[in-house]
Amino acid sequence: MDAKRMVAVLKVHEGRIVAPEDGSDQGSPSLWARRLEMEGADELLFVERGAGGAARRDWLTDVARCLFIPFALEAPFRDAAEAAAALETGADRVVLAARTFTSFPTEAFGRSRTAAALEASWSQELGWRTALSALEALWEAGAGSIYLRAGTHALGDLFAQAARLPVPVILRCADPDLGVEALAHGADGLAFPASLRTATDYKALLLPAGVPLRR
Repeated sequence: MDAKRMVAVLKVHEGRIVAPEDGSDQGSPSLWARRLEMEGADELLFVERGAGGAARRDWLTDVARCLFIPFALEAPFRDAAEAAAALETGADRVVLAARTFTSFPTEAFGRSRTAAALEASWSQELGWRTALSALEALWEAGAGSIYLRAGTHALGDLFAQAARLPVPVILRCADPDLGVEALAHGADGLAFPASLRTATDYKALLLPAGVPLRR
């Protein structure tokens, strides 16, 4: 079993980290980035809501200067040029919503610099068939990895089937028990809210389950 990645997720608004619960200002992205790297995160995922522009360039530049681990940016990119600018400024990859992924010429970025964000749900009639088809379609469209939200039902079954696909799939989830289930059955990583637990906390919970971690 390959070592799994622990991805700390941060919400950004107007160049500042904000709390997911109430939107309160939590400080600068670069300060959070340094702290999370020291706490053991393997990667960071910044989720930006709101305008980009100069404010985005400034904080991306600051984060790129202080980090040694990879980081990605998920944002409502208006076009491919805006996504390309985020990569040029320092992001290791951009994350596009699944519903808009095929409208971007992602081949210009390269598979390793492009990821998709997918919301999926289990169906009594179809099980995970729709989700698995969507994962395969995103890989074929150029996604180098996929961040997946998938509720709580039968996650082990989903990731056991998804592990047969060529695309790395990372579960977005705050619940460590669900994270253990997904990782043990083939998920490539766990993306967790940085405001709830540290990467070290999650790793301490995952190690007794025999989940191989990167560090």
